[in-house]
Amino acid sequence: MARFSTSTITATLVASTAYSALEIKTPSSTDITIKKWWVEFNSVTSTDKFVLVQVGLFSAAVTTNTGITPAKIDYGGNAMSSACTVGVNATVEGAGTFNTSGEQHEWAPNSGQTFWEPPETAWQVPPSSFFRIRLTPGSAITSVTAAVGVAWEE
Repeated sequence: MARFSTSTITATLVASTAYSALEIKTPSSTDITIKKWWVEFNSVTSTDKFVLVQVGLFSAAVTTNTGITPAKIDYGGNAMSSACTVGVNATVEGAGTFNTSGEQHEWAPNSGQTFWEPPETAWQVPPSSFFRIRLTPGSAITSVTAAVGVAWEE
């Protein structure tokens, strides 16, 4: 299996506005295993409200994100490039509802960086699915951006 990674720095988050920071669409023929995901915020203001962080499967793709080529971080396996379609920093929150069996967290935007590293097969993303990290700030937030990323195996 080959391992890939992608990350991005988001645009400035807007109060009470959902923002899909990163999305992976799996190919129709295979699933992927999420190995790690992370989110960090750059706020230094204690008055900023919590950010809802939703990580998991969504029912449809975001169509307004910027397509990128993920980095290969492990040269095991035969694949030389990812078979997934990866996009970052959606300009408009598109279609697709969050699968509530995913993860939801409320994080203070001045709390630093958070990593999640699951057990070996904790998060399988099925073929033709949409894995996303979506951020929704609270009612008050000032000039906050986020760094988000994910590593996976195909």
